[in-house]
Amino acid sequence: MSELAEKLAPQSSLAADDFSDLRENAQRALMQHGFPDLKTEAWKYTPIKLLEKREFQPAPASTSSLPELPFDGHVLHFDNGILNADETKLPDGIKLTPATREDFEGIAYGGREDAFAWLNLARFGQAWRIGIEGELDSPLVLAFTTSDDFAAAVHPRLFIDLADNARASLVETQSGGGEGMINAVTNIRVRQGAALDHVIQRGGGDTVRVARTRVDVVRDAEYRSYVLDTGARLGRQDLNVFLNEAGAVGEIDGTVVLDSRQHVDYHTSIEHCTGHTNSRESFRILADGTGVGVFNGRIHIHAEADDSHSDLNTANLLLGEMARINAKPELEIYSEDVTASHGATIGQLDDDALFYLRSRGLPTEEANRLLKYGFAAAPLEGLADETLRNWLLRELELVL
Repeated sequence: MSELAEKLAPQSSLAADDFSDLRENAQRALMQHGFPDLKTEAWKYTPIKLLEKREFQPAPASTSSLPELPFDGHVLHFDNGILNADETKLPDGIKLTPATREDFEGIAYGGREDAFAWLNLARFGQAWRIGIEGELDSPLVLAFTTSDDFAAAVHPRLFIDLADNARASLVETQSGGGEGMINAVTNIRVRQGAALDHVIQRGGGDTVRVARTRVDVVRDAEYRSYVLDTGARLGRQDLNVFLNEAGAVGEIDGTVVLDSRQHVDYHTSIEHCTGHTNSRESFRILADGTGVGVFNGRIHIHAEADDSHSDLNTANLLLGEMARINAKPELEIYSEDVTASHGATIGQLDDDALFYLRSRGLPTEEANRLLKYGFAAAPLEGLADETLRNWLLRELELVL
C-alpha cells in the first residue's frame, strides 16, 4: 500500500454506521486500485505527490467566517468540511435532509482514475440531500471555508435534486487557508423541465481541492455551469454532465486565472446518451509566473444519439515564460446524424491590440489588464442572473 494510501485511508479509521458496508467496499476498491500516478492518463498532469509531503490532522473546531457576498442568498456553510444543519435556515422550496441508502443506489466508479471518489465514499462524514422545488427567489449558496490552521482531509458528500419544472441558481464558493485537503463529491439531478445555473467560484490558499461532480439531465431540462477559478496550490475538478433524455441541454463556461505556485486541473465531459440533445462548452485559462493550467474537455455522442449538437472551444493565454498550459479538447462520436465541432488555441497577448491601446494613451500596465480582462470575461458574460454575473466579473477584475 502506498504512502499516500496509508496517510489518507488507514483501515482503522473506517466509520461504523448505516453505510458501513458501502465504506468497506470502497476501502477495498481503493486498496486494490491505488492512487493515480504519472502513468494514469487522466491524472498525468496532476501532481498528487504534494499530498505525500503533508501531515494531516483532525479537523479543528469551526472558526472561519462566511465570505462576504454582494447578493442575498440561502446559505449552507461548510466550515472545515462540516455543515451545522441546526443553524441552517432555509425557505420553502429547499429541503435539507441526511442522505439515505437510496441516494447511493447505482453509484459505481472505475479503477485508479477514480481513487479520490472511492476515498470519499470510504471516508465521508455526513452525507446530505438537498431537494429544490419551484422557483427560488434567490441563489442557494454552498460556502466551503477553511481556517488558517486547517490541516485535515475532509470528504463532503452531497446529493442535489431539482424537482420537475424547478428553477434555481446554485452558487458554490470555496475560500480560506490551511494546508489540508477538501475531497468533495456531488451528484446533481435536474428533472423534467427543470433548469439549473451552477456557479463555481474558487480561489487562493494552500488547501488542496479535489472535486468530482456528476450531473444527470433528463427530458427538456437544462444545466448550465459558470466557473471562475483564481488558482490554488493544487486544484482538481471533474465535471461530468449526462444528457439522458431528449430535449436535455448541457453547457459549461469557465475561466481560470493562475499565478506562481498554482496548479489547477479541469477535466470535463458531456455525454450525449440519447438523441435530440444539445451541448456547448467554452473554457479559458490565463497562466502567469510558474502557474500550470490543465484543461481536458470531452464531448461523447453515443450510438443512436441522432440529432445531437455540440460545440467545444478552449482558448488559453500564456502570460509568463515559465507558465504552462496543457489543453486537450476531445470529440468521440458514434452517431452519424449529428453536428459537432471543437477548437483549441494557446497564445500570448496580441501585440497589435496592445499597441493600439498604448497609442490611445493607456499606460502599458492598464492596457495589459484590459486585454486580459476582455479575454477572461467572455465565458462568464452569458450568465443570465445580472447580480451573479456582475459579482463574478468584479472578482475577475480584482484578481487581474
